Amino acid sequence: MGIEALDDFVRFPILIRSSDGHVTFLRCRGFLSTTRSFEPGALMTLLPSLKRQTAALRALGAALALAALAPVAVAQSAPSPLASFTRTINAAISGYNREHLTAVTPEACAAACVNDARKSWCVSFDYDKTQAACDLSNARAGEVGGLKTDYAGNPYDHYALNVDALKDFARTADAAISGHNTEHLNAVSPQDCAAACTASSRAAWCRSFDFFKTQQQCDLSDKRASDVGGLKTDYPGNPYDHYALVQGLGVPNPVTGPNGRKHVLVIGIDGLRGDALFCAGCVSTPALSALAASGAYHRNVLAGGSQDTVSGPGWATLFTGYWADQHGVTSNDTSLPLRKPHVFDRLKQRYPTATVAVVGDWFNITHNLKADGSDFVVMNAAKNSQQATDTVKGWLSWTNPPTAIFYYLHNVDIHAASYDPFNAFYQSKIAGEDAQIQQVLDALAARPTYAQEEWLIVVVSDHGGSGSGHGGQSAGERDAALILTNSYRNPTKPAYCQGDLTGTTLPQTGALTPHVLDFLGLPNDTAGAKHPACGQH
Repeated sequence: MGIEALDDFVRFPILIRSSDGHVTFLRCRGFLSTTRSFEPGALMTLLPSLKRQTAALRALGAALALAALAPVAVAQSAPSPLASFTRTINAAISGYNREHLTAVTPEACAAACVNDARKSWCVSFDYDKTQAACDLSNARAGEVGGLKTDYAGNPYDHYALNVDALKDFARTADAAISGHNTEHLNAVSPQDCAAACTASSRAAWCRSFDFFKTQQQCDLSDKRASDVGGLKTDYPGNPYDHYALVQGLGVPNPVTGPNGRKHVLVIGIDGLRGDALFCAGCVSTPALSALAASGAYHRNVLAGGSQDTVSGPGWATLFTGYWADQHGVTSNDTSLPLRKPHVFDRLKQRYPTATVAVVGDWFNITHNLKADGSDFVVMNAAKNSQQATDTVKGWLSWTNPPTAIFYYLHNVDIHAASYDPFNAFYQSKIAGEDAQIQQVLDALAARPTYAQEEWLIVVVSDHGGSGSGHGGQSAGERDAALILTNSYRNPTKPAYCQGDLTGTTLPQTGALTPHVLDFLGLPNDTAGAKHPACGQH
């Protein structure tokens, strides 16, 4: 409270009271010609004028000086037990009351809930404002169908103990899985939904939930995005956020080496010819050029040959280290499964708690061509590279990001125009994807722990092109690209490989999988071999 202070004249005694670090003048008798309100810090500026008043004011000045200093000696009060709870006004859970307390405040109920006698079971309480009573409960709103908010007169407030149930979930903003809803909850928060999903009654089946932000609702699901073809990201108004329960989320990456924890970021650029990069007259690509300058590149990785130069076989060869006659994906038919292990599945076989993420707009990438053990699968809108980029940036913002990421960019595979490296439209598409990649690289290098980590960044393409198409065996159609670096903006890392590797023939079977396996310290029994100038193991 403030201070009632005399401006002009005081004729009669004044009482002084100090409360909560503030000082108040209270008049016993007489009058105050005018009054003003002051905080304690303003007292010292008043004293000179007050001392010029009567002898009574001189005594008053000394008392005020002491009172103004009093807050310095006041001890800090203990935090309220309510700080550990989230309050929802005019709401309660119906039933599920384990213990009833009367003649209590909300603070007393909170303290009772977390004391030693009850902390093993108490997770919430409903406070009856009209009766000064509360009901302690061993249930959360999300576990019992949500909060009831239509009690006559709104006598209750609900208090939920703050437990970070979301720590075991990965959030993807503005996304959801379409359908596959097992249970619907109303009047809940994301924390409530996460707690409900991991409750003992649902832990056997709940794998994710979509939170409806505008309605405070969620749908619990027994599916992961990777089970149903990825996340849908084009809902009008973006009303949903998706939360995926992931084993190992929050657990540090298990793959370690002398240069720190090892991660792999694979950037797949569909339809990029290797000879469209780093040449006189080639398009300017600051991001790709910086990657190549910090590591190595190959401008003529040989795609096709024993298989068509189309995306299904090309990506399958990159992911497995085998040609189509062995991995089984001979076309773009999504019913064709990989018959050889995906390189990221080999990672998870060796390190079960490693996490794998994939984002792309092409159906095959998030279905038959993804690793079976994929933890995060996001399908962005068609040719919407920014959505894919934002997804990867989100993963890189985590304290413990995925061990391995596949980031797919589709806009260079144009078909409607020429795949000629000097075609202006083709070059514009390459430049556009390069700008997307730069965003991801900036997010990666901005990680607080980046200097203590070792990221192998691999840029690959599935095929080249000739004229306005691909699929045949011409030199342009077989010409794919490769960039490898582990020291981008991290020059203290011994280089995995350096320079222009184009002079050595490198078939597509050796472009991706053998290098990733080698970097991670895993054996390579595939049909491909890494470039002889690269390697740490």
